[in-house]
Amino acid sequence: MAFWELGVLRLFDCHTHLDQYPRSDIPSILARANVVGVTGVIVAGTTMESSRLCVELASADPRVFAGVGIHPMDVKGPVDDATYRALRDMAADPRVVAISEVGLDGMEGAPDTAVQEQVFRAHIRLSREVGLPVIYHARLAYPRILEVLEEEGAQEVGGAAHYFQGDEATAYRCIELGFYISLARPLLRLPDLQEVVRRLPLEHIVLETDAYPQLFKRRRESWTEPRHVVEVVQAVAQLKGISLEEVTRQTGENVLRMLGRRAKAVRELMEVPLPHVAQ
Repeated sequence: MAFWELGVLRLFDCHTHLDQYPRSDIPSILARANVVGVTGVIVAGTTMESSRLCVELASADPRVFAGVGIHPMDVKGPVDDATYRALRDMAADPRVVAISEVGLDGMEGAPDTAVQEQVFRAHIRLSREVGLPVIYHARLAYPRILEVLEEEGAQEVGGAAHYFQGDEATAYRCIELGFYISLARPLLRLPDLQEVVRRLPLEHIVLETDAYPQLFKRRRESWTEPRHVVEVVQAVAQLKGISLEEVTRQTGENVLRMLGRRAKAVRELMEVPLPHVAQ
């Protein structure tokens, strides 16, 4: 059964970078997502400029919601008062539903660790001030990133561990701090992650694709798009031995809980039957 045939059950992609595509490509990307029942997406900012574009895209299309923030790999220096105020002004827009994509990155060549941490702490303080969840990036950054989240009181707003690929102990520590485990296509190919997901309660899982222009893939049709979140649903259902409907329904409710006071527009969108749009 196709997802668009599941009544009002709808999927939601918690993390994309559709702002990095040509503007003219976005309607067709969203249409392909709609075909398989993916109702909406969050477009995550990575710089001040891209965060502004994410807000603009969200204001122009009811299927799009925005995250604002500075990615750790795009950190140029500490967050000063002017930058903080600009982020806060963007976060006040009702189409902004998360502080994202922010976090820590331990990859070789990443910006200075101390500066990354200052920027991340500023974003966590912002999330608490405006009451929005944090969807965070953590490449080679566990367990330190969890210490920073706890020290800054991020458990007050919660959020999601973006593109999670960690072990079971790390997953449960994230959950203890009020964060959902956000799963993407790595679940299809990583046996260790599959074992973790078998044991994780479905009530703590959300779904994403991290879709962005994948120029390293020769064939355009191979690029990850929001429509591919269906593959993640199928993998979760198979690993847990449960129905697609159960995974779809529960992960949708998880998204709404995660987004808190900004969830109303997402809930309304997820309850609207989608037409079967031809690809």
